[in-house]
Amino acid sequence: MKLLVIGAIIFGAIVFSLLPILSAYFFQPTLKDSIRFNVYFLPLSFLGNIVLSWGFIQGSKVFGNTVMLGGIQTGVYAVVVTFLSILFLQQKISVYSILGLVLIAIGTIFLNK
Repeated sequence: MKLLVIGAIIFGAIVFSLLPILSAYFFQPTLKDSIRFNVYFLPLSFLGNIVLSWGFIQGSKVFGNTVMLGGIQTGVYAVVVTFLSILFLQQKISVYSILGLVLIAIGTIFLNK
């Protein structure tokens, strides 16, 4: 059950890190495109929200600690957004980005203690 809960948190974090990258890659920053994007990706957003909510609800029962789950979600989100930004948006990663990811990883480890 613990792995299923952590998997749900990771899946939800990946879905919500994928959405802004898809938005920046496929759509222009206009109100019309923003509305179109949200309509097109509403099912994916809804699914990610359901799975993430289930993970937090079950995680609070299994682990008794939602702070740890939030730390996992934040860490996964930061890593996936960075990776997808490099891959799809051809953005360069800086030393500060790497340092931020390391600090997030350290914070997530501390939240698990």
